[in-house]
Amino acid sequence: MSPIKTLLGQFANRITTIGAAAAAAALLTYFRSEASAAIKWLFGPIARRLPWNHTVPSLIEPVATNLSSKLTVADVFLIAPDGRTAKYEKTGDYLVNAQPLSSYYEGVTASGIARAFSSELGVIVETATEHGFFVSRIDLGSVFEVGTRFRNVYRVQLEDCFIAEEEHWTQEIAVPTEHLTLRIHFPLERPPKLLRSKRLVGLVEERITNGAAITELFGRPAIVWEIDKPKLGDIFKLEWRW
Repeated sequence: MSPIKTLLGQFANRITTIGAAAAAAALLTYFRSEASAAIKWLFGPIARRLPWNHTVPSLIEPVATNLSSKLTVADVFLIAPDGRTAKYEKTGDYLVNAQPLSSYYEGVTASGIARAFSSELGVIVETATEHGFFVSRIDLGSVFEVGTRFRNVYRVQLEDCFIAEEEHWTQEIAVPTEHLTLRIHFPLERPPKLLRSKRLVGLVEERITNGAAITELFGRPAIVWEIDKPKLGDIFKLEWRW
């Protein structure tokens, strides 16, 4: 073989090797990117529970220092005995603190479908969704000056959220709140049999022995938890067997 043919052969082999290496590098970069995205998606909800990452959701955070609640009542109505139909209703008595307010946010978590978002006061202009957390921006329709108090009821229809024998509900304190009342209303045919009250601290679930109680409300079985002076960012969890 002539020297020129030998040189051309070596050159072709070198180009093939470089091309293969470049392709492998590109594929590695792609898969690393895809894996990173998948890991972020998978562990996003867990990461937000870590103490160093645990903050109020970004949409709600700017309002947290400008709005406070004297009393918040969160009700979950389990309408169907099979748990497939439920309703969330949050009633808040709010105070505008630092600067005039024209809109604010309400949120809810759901393991199934959340729909039919409504606000008794103002208009819901958008609802953002991320990993089972739904945040609605409510336009109040006017500017509320500092010192203004207002009451609002936020409602959401829930579907396929409570279909297991053991279920739970979490409630996060998104604005400074003096008192939280958390109530789960059960159908007559299927009352709660076992109850656990917890507070989430990072990834740790702290058991609260003197928390919620099984009782009766409006002629129906219920769970009621009265929480005085909860801290901003606290997450309270009710677990039950029914």
